[in-house]
Amino acid sequence: MNKILVVEDEEIIRKQIVLLLERNNYLVTGAATVDEALQHPLDMFDIILADIRLPGAAGTDIMKHSGQVPVVVMTSFASVRSAVESMKMGAVNYISKPFDHDELLLVIARSLHENRLSAQNAAMKKDLERSFPQQELTAESEVMKSTLDQLRSIPEAADFVFLHGERGAGKELCARMIHNCGIRAQGPLVFVDLPSYSASTYEKLMFGAETGSEMFSRQGMLYSANTGTLVIRSIELLPVEIQQQLLEHTTEKSAGGQRSLNVRVIGLSVNSPNELAEQQVLSVEFGTLFESQSYVVAPLRERREDIAPLALHYLDFFVKRYRKRRISFSVQANNALSAYQWPGNVTELKSVVERAVLMVETDEIMPAHLGLGVVDGVVNQVPLEMSLDSYFRYFVLSLQDQLSETELASKLGISRKALWERRQKMNLPRA
Repeated sequence: MNKILVVEDEEIIRKQIVLLLERNNYLVTGAATVDEALQHPLDMFDIILADIRLPGAAGTDIMKHSGQVPVVVMTSFASVRSAVESMKMGAVNYISKPFDHDELLLVIARSLHENRLSAQNAAMKKDLERSFPQQELTAESEVMKSTLDQLRSIPEAADFVFLHGERGAGKELCARMIHNCGIRAQGPLVFVDLPSYSASTYEKLMFGAETGSEMFSRQGMLYSANTGTLVIRSIELLPVEIQQQLLEHTTEKSAGGQRSLNVRVIGLSVNSPNELAEQQVLSVEFGTLFESQSYVVAPLRERREDIAPLALHYLDFFVKRYRKRRISFSVQANNALSAYQWPGNVTELKSVVERAVLMVETDEIMPAHLGLGVVDGVVNQVPLEMSLDSYFRYFVLSLQDQLSETELASKLGISRKALWERRQKMNLPRA
């Protein structure tokens, strides 16, 4: 049962409001002034109904103390100006005196509903942040630093952005950063995963209506992203005719000179716009718009300096998620992470760290927990995608703290001189 605080100095009116609300199953507390209202802990109420004109402090002053509790103001001088000023100060709604009972009940019900939705959204955001924490994109490698600098400087007027690179390289993280850096940050961020749907449903998925409809539905992903960002995974799967509809909805202006929708579209693909144009899967107009703001996200093996900070980020996250004690990477594990080729890029790294956190029974992660390869008798097999050079790097970095150069060369079946020469060639000086 919702609790309501009514702040009204005229006793007759206050009693009438209290009786009306109690008859409609609200728990009501009355107060004649703001000072009297503040004698109650305001966070115990679900809504506050306060007259603007009160003895002493104005009714709007209670908003300084109400916190998350919504305030509806009552005013006997029905003017747009008083309503606007009250809303600017934080009121969720207002009602003008004299008002009938149904009008008051409707305003209170609507305000409670909106506050409930706001609380639910806040709770959902917190829950999402626990499961999918916002990772601040940082980089140690020069190639990624350059990419992030370019993404942060994308003009606000750029409504079409294209990110391409290997699967798992971090294109979605970059798309989130682009969204959060601009004026659309307060708007919705909507992801459309085209491979998860059949081609026959793309039109309804995007616009919520079939071709020929005069108005696209609010259920469409495009409408859901209005004032924000629409991120389309595997955008090359979008048929050319739907690409054209997307352009029409996002670029055409109404008679008043305003676009029907204000959405930034970010396309994600493993191929560049030029490559997709050659494959004839992007229309000329669509491809041209993307080409002017096209960025490549380098694979993890080309930015090895980023491996360690990313691994630490995911380690901290999964330790908290699974409520594990404090865990760290051993020197050997860090070397293994650095030596591995990461064909699955950031996505694979995340999975490897999660697996290690679940497997480890001590406070230190060893190479065996990572499952990346074999080192000196460990049972796991060398991944097929690990090249000879990668395995050499992995083997040397993993064991050089435990073995002498002579012992390392012996295990590799080469001379000590050959080991030294290969170290120089691969830029692997002994620490």
